[in-house]
Amino acid sequence: METLVMYYSFSGRTHYEAKRVAERVEGELYEVREQRRRSVFSLYFLGPRQARRKSFVYVEPIAVNLEDYDRVILLAPVWGGWPAPAFNSMVRELKPGMEAEVMLTSDSGRVRDINAVRREVERRGVIVKGVSVIKTEDLKKRDREHARRRREELRRRQANDKRD
Repeated sequence: METLVMYYSFSGRTHYEAKRVAERVEGELYEVREQRRRSVFSLYFLGPRQARRKSFVYVEPIAVNLEDYDRVILLAPVWGGWPAPAFNSMVRELKPGMEAEVMLTSDSGRVRDINAVRREVERRGVIVKGVSVIKTEDLKKRDREHARRRREELRRRQANDKRD
């Protein structure tokens, strides 16, 4: 079964989680990018309103043939309680009858209405196998711990190299 992990990330946290998911399911990783680079101002002041309204944004053309995949896993951040506008653009690209799983990343771990997200995707004729929320605050803690361990490992190696 061929799996595509398609994601949008502004800060990089969703990218990190998408890589982990792609490795776990042995799927192909594909990043969706907005055509116009979003500023931090736009993210914090316009992004949540666009997400709440379920707005679409122009994304770069999808460079993979979605029909080559049996399953698509969509990952996107949550802005103001709703999936980022790029998520809505990704959903538009899905073909009726496709099987999809939705994973949303959020610092708080909350989405306003997870069933509404499911309905939006199903409205396109897509078979939704699951909708989940990944709390990125946990990812930050894990990243800090990983970085701390990595620094300690490098210090040990340097100390061993000096002895030799």
